[in-house]
Amino acid sequence: MAMIKRVNYREACSNGTIEEFKRVAVQAVCDDGVVIIEEALRPSEATEIVTEMQPYIDSTPHGLHGLEHSRRVGALVARSVASHHAIAHPAVLHVCDQLLGAQVRDGNEVRITQSPRGKGRYPWRVGLTQIIDVGPGQQKQGVHRGNGLWVHDMAGDRLDPQIETMWALTDFTAANGATHVIPGSHRWPDVQSREKSEGTKTWLGEVDTASIQATMLCGSVLIWTGWTVHGAGANTTEQRRIGMNIDYSLSFLAQEENQFLSCPPEIARTLSDDMRRLIGYTQGGGALNYFADCMRPKESLKDGYDVLVPGAHGMKVT
Repeated sequence: MAMIKRVNYREACSNGTIEEFKRVAVQAVCDDGVVIIEEALRPSEATEIVTEMQPYIDSTPHGLHGLEHSRRVGALVARSVASHHAIAHPAVLHVCDQLLGAQVRDGNEVRITQSPRGKGRYPWRVGLTQIIDVGPGQQKQGVHRGNGLWVHDMAGDRLDPQIETMWALTDFTAANGATHVIPGSHRWPDVQSREKSEGTKTWLGEVDTASIQATMLCGSVLIWTGWTVHGAGANTTEQRRIGMNIDYSLSFLAQEENQFLSCPPEIARTLSDDMRRLIGYTQGGGALNYFADCMRPKESLKDGYDVLVPGAHGMKVT
């Protein structure tokens, strides 16, 4: 049976092997479509995220997204300062930059560029922030691929549109429903045709038997591509399992969770420049994502800016 490659972030930082750590992590996602980074956060840091989000979790009904014993809560950038350490974790951002940002189109092919600022390089940003609180009795979720989100055959474009992550904010065990993944499924060439001819649910139900569970301790993170087949496990315990799903997608695609509504300008202006850029308050290349009078998104964050006030842009009129 295939195994999930594991690398340890804290160990790599302490023994000076961080460059090798990054190389192995990226290679694992390339080869297997999945990797686990252990000790990416301290357990206390993970617990702080839960503490900050608990009021929102407790006030959210079960059953959103069709999972009757689970609660899903978003807007983490605005609601949880502690979550920023995970959302902008250097190990995760490195994987994204190497597998999303480094893609360049060469004719009808997509390849990875070695140039950090190569022509045609794709910008990317946060696409989803969500706490998933899974209660006792939750049944196993059917395995699926995240890239179906945009209702477009991305495989035909030969692009990797997103990287998905699941942070363990409590221990993830086989019994409490650790995420199921199928290593190598990101390279399956015939998924689109088989889904159409045999039906998505029928076919994925058959391949589900090949999935393995990503058990991991609190503070670890599971990373996979949007092409990797995965799904939540069944919680057969009496305890709740809490994970944090953070996804990153190419900037020219719509975000699954609209970050400009989840973190509007009055909140975004309090964030660091790096976090603002990460959630999309920047132009993703060329004219993409400007607003109002040919202005950059960061201009909306200036104190007192009002789009309804003529001349609020502050530019000299000649």
